[in-house]
Amino acid sequence: MDPVNQKNMAETLAEVLPRASIIGVVESPAGVAGMHIAHYALPKGTELKEVKTDLEALLPNPRRTKAKAEFATVDSFLDYVKRHADERTVTWCDFNPQTFALNFTAVIDEHTKTAAGWRSHTARLVPDMSAEWKSWKGMDTKPLAQVAFAEWIEAHEDDITAANGLPSSLQMHEMATNFVMNEERILKSAVRLQSGGVNLTYIADPDKGTTEAMKLFEKFAIGIPVFHGCPPWSITARLKYRNNSGKLSFFYELIRADRVHDAAAKELIQKIREGLGGVPLLMGSCA
Repeated sequence: MDPVNQKNMAETLAEVLPRASIIGVVESPAGVAGMHIAHYALPKGTELKEVKTDLEALLPNPRRTKAKAEFATVDSFLDYVKRHADERTVTWCDFNPQTFALNFTAVIDEHTKTAAGWRSHTARLVPDMSAEWKSWKGMDTKPLAQVAFAEWIEAHEDDITAANGLPSSLQMHEMATNFVMNEERILKSAVRLQSGGVNLTYIADPDKGTTEAMKLFEKFAIGIPVFHGCPPWSITARLKYRNNSGKLSFFYELIRADRVHDAAAKELIQKIREGLGGVPLLMGSCA
């Protein structure tokens, strides 16, 4: 085909065939930069399409802040919230008094009375339990053989406090040492003393019928933090034993540890409430 005729045919088709055309353009709304929306009319048999061109990545700054910050300490959480808080900011505290689950979520761009917020900028704190609390709660009511219990007491003697006439860490250490010395001996009797505690009598020499006695403290106290980085709390524990054919095992029971946990949680909530410095703290959660 003649090149001239070929060109004329292309031009003719371009004139008679339906073409796509822009029927509307929406520029960025006031205060929203970097957004361009165009509406196109396409030939019959095709669909009307909306083409969005978001140029936010080319802007000097994002249009709005998006972040889900997670914190490990109270101080870091408070510093971040106070750094970013404005009149919209609200902090939610979700505390379950049955399970003691506790977490804090600050929503920097929360809803207000007059305008909805994006709720896409948040800071979250889930307070971790202290290592001492995990250790003592983890072994609560679990029986151990004499030597194993003695080793446990020795490893954690720094947590033991002398309070209200209860034994000191040194006295508990001496008792643990006696546990080891009497490991292979058979228990003959156990007598509860009026002053508190139990007097254990072991058979020292079965052939000679000699015995040796040691005192088992009935209670002792520990001073440990409930939450990591928080002040310690005093907890009293009952010391108990089980006699299995003359062989003893020992365990302790923390007395009302639930009340201590509840009080420590409420103390931490109050500390954060005061540390927020005017940012509202609401009890509950809002998804």
